[in-house]
Amino acid sequence: MMSAGEQRWEMLEKIGAYAAGELEGEEAREVEQLIFERPDYRRLAESYARMLVMLDTLGNEPVEAPEAVVGYAIRRAYISAFMRSAEVFIGALGRSYLDAFVYYLGLRRESYGGGT
Repeated sequence: MMSAGEQRWEMLEKIGAYAAGELEGEEAREVEQLIFERPDYRRLAESYARMLVMLDTLGNEPVEAPEAVVGYAIRRAYISAFMRSAEVFIGALGRSYLDAFVYYLGLRRESYGGGT
C-alpha cells in the first residue's frame, strides 16, 4: 500500500504526463475524469499546460544577452586584467625597492641586481 505522499507524487506525474500528451487510451480517460472531478487537479493540469507552452516558446527563441550585460562582462574582464597586471607590477617594484634598500643599508654584500 502506498503512502499519501507516494499517491500524491504518482498523481502529479500522471497529470504532468497527460498535459504533455504522453497518455493514451484508458489511462488518459482516467486522468481526464480526475481532472474533471477535482478542481485542484484541474488547476494543476492547467499549470502544467502553461509551463509546457512557455518551455516550448522559450526553446524556439534565440537567446541574446542584453547589451548592458555584455558591456558589464567586458568591463569586468578589463578591470580584472588591469588589477592582475598592477599587482604584478607593484609587487615587482616593491621587491626592487626593498632589495635596493637592503643593499644600501649594507645588510647584503653582493651587488645590487635591481630585484632580479
